[in-house]
Amino acid sequence: MPAFRVNQLPTETKRVHESQNIWRKKNWGKTFADHKDDIERMIQKLNLFDIWSNKLQKISAAKTLIPEIFMDAYISIHFASYGLYKYANMCLRSELETALRLIFFSKHEVEFDWWLEGDEWYRERQNYPDVWGRSYTYFQNLKPIKDFEGACEDHMKLFSGDAKISNVYKKLSKSIHSSAKHFQTRPDRVSPRYDLEELKRWIDVYIGIQTYIQILLSLSFADKFKDLKKGERKKILEKGMEEYYRERVKQALGITE
Repeated sequence: MPAFRVNQLPTETKRVHESQNIWRKKNWGKTFADHKDDIERMIQKLNLFDIWSNKLQKISAAKTLIPEIFMDAYISIHFASYGLYKYANMCLRSELETALRLIFFSKHEVEFDWWLEGDEWYRERQNYPDVWGRSYTYFQNLKPIKDFEGACEDHMKLFSGDAKISNVYKKLSKSIHSSAKHFQTRPDRVSPRYDLEELKRWIDVYIGIQTYIQILLSLSFADKFKDLKKGERKKILEKGMEEYYRERVKQALGITE
């Protein structure tokens, strides 16, 4: 393989390479300099997937989907740090969808194989866009999640009441569907630029998505979660969830530590 040399690139390709180097370095540096504590917190949440990957390695769906969940969250940080907020949000929606599919497919191995082969049976038979059917009723019927939801105030519930997950999913969908407020470009801006307000919004959504996924994995794989080493379980509870949710997850699962 020939060595990469900038001065050997064709004219237009070289121009793209040089301009991208400029804006990426500038945006990346500004983001990491001003928001290093936020990014550290995000990476700590991201690293929790290592625990789940080890614990769920015998589940076919987990072995396939957890790396994808991790990568979506990881690349979202990169996109946002480059000033590509629209694409960072697209990654978060993909991460959330894949986490929900993991929960469903862990109990539906045959359907998982169909899905891997591209068979979208659920669209034809149910006329719903998701494998779990209409809305999020499937998840609300899982007993640990039902117990958890019952312990939460209406505006803090994930699937019922004010429905945190459906609300954040709708917000992220606006990036996918190119809502004008989520355009990556502006009349005065073509190349990506650091934008404090956009970054703050992304950080809030990122933290929320990681929190919700850790809650759902803990509740949906309750036996596996309770079987974790105490230090690993404590790490997920303390790094993955805010106190309000942490206490209600413990209550729903009968954890007293």
